[in-house]
Amino acid sequence: MATLTTADIRTQLEQAQRSAGELGTELARLTGEMDQAVEAKDYKRAAQLKQQADELRPRAMLAQSQVQALQQTLDGLQEHHRQENAAEIERERMERYEAVRAQHVAAEQEALAESQRLLEQTKADIATAGESLQAALAAEARAYQARQDAYQAAVEAGLEQPSVYGPAAPNWVRARVDADQLLAALLRRTA
Repeated sequence: MATLTTADIRTQLEQAQRSAGELGTELARLTGEMDQAVEAKDYKRAAQLKQQADELRPRAMLAQSQVQALQQTLDGLQEHHRQENAAEIERERMERYEAVRAQHVAAEQEALAESQRLLEQTKADIATAGESLQAALAAEARAYQARQDAYQAAVEAGLEQPSVYGPAAPNWVRARVDADQLLAALLRRTA
């Protein structure tokens, strides 16, 4: 048994439409001539035409039914193809979504990992900055001690007069820490 394709059914439909059209036209012609014969009171001719129309009518009705059946078959096949295509389109849409979603999930995971790494780096940098600030203050204290020692040596050599106050302490770093809230907070955190 040969497989019928949509194109085959469409061809059959076109042939059936032509046949139904021809039979319908012939039936209309016979009916028209019959009506004219009745008007002309040619009842014998009208009876012959009625008999011919009655013989033709079942074929015309069957041809029209065949057209309807073929059209319904074509419509049903087209709906079936549409549903199959809709299912395929939906499957492809879901595959595209899953691929895009996977990319975004991977990008999110990568960004979260980077944010955690950067936070840890920031914490380490803050600790290093705090240590550097402590070291700067310690260096400033050593500078004061060296200044104090130089002043004391000058007093002992008789080059300076002893003073209750002594030399001024360097406070460049301490002054910046006291004036900057961030540096002060950093110093309190590491102290």
